[in-house]
Amino acid sequence: MYLVYAHLLLFAYWLAPDWGVYVTSAYVARADLPLAERRRFLQAALRIDLVPRSCLILLLPLGLQLASNLQLIALPAGSMALIWAAGIAWLLLSWSVYRHPADALGQRLKRIDHGIRVVLALVLIGSGSWALVTGQGVYVGWLAAKLVGFGLLLILGLVLRRIMGGWASGFARLEAEGSTPATEAIFRDSLRRARPIVWVFWTTSALMAFAGLLKPF
Repeated sequence: MYLVYAHLLLFAYWLAPDWGVYVTSAYVARADLPLAERRRFLQAALRIDLVPRSCLILLLPLGLQLASNLQLIALPAGSMALIWAAGIAWLLLSWSVYRHPADALGQRLKRIDHGIRVVLALVLIGSGSWALVTGQGVYVGWLAAKLVGFGLLLILGLVLRRIMGGWASGFARLEAEGSTPATEAIFRDSLRRARPIVWVFWTTSALMAFAGLLKPF
């Protein structure tokens, strides 16, 4: 019961702050605001994003723990301890990336975090798809589908990071040249490309919640 409550709590705190990041990002792209104000909105968005980023990481070991306790998934004996250790290490890595956003250490840690997400996405999508086709490894279809969905969310998150990464060059140009149509286009185009991906992200999350609650297959 406590694990189910923790799972629901993490899910809520994962999705709710995402809306704050989404709204705050729009102010970063507003050309009518002073540069200092836009930087403050960017810092606010990054700080808010730390909450869903942490919840996303913790949801994976917690969800696997629930599945293992209910005997819904085949995991080797003793593997949950390793999964939890890896999850906590990934969480600490993510916090370190936040604490070192611009220095060399932060960039190295960011590349490691990126690699972890790519590998995890491939493993989750592959194992979930295999289970859906064969019924092996994961004993219920809805859980296998959630694994695929989680892997998809990791990929969507990486795509969003890549799109919004252009803001670093946008701010550098604002510092050097001030606001110009070409510079403001960097911010507008990033938001325009990110919006549909964000909605796919939220729709996938809603479908995963539906599958976990109603267990339709």
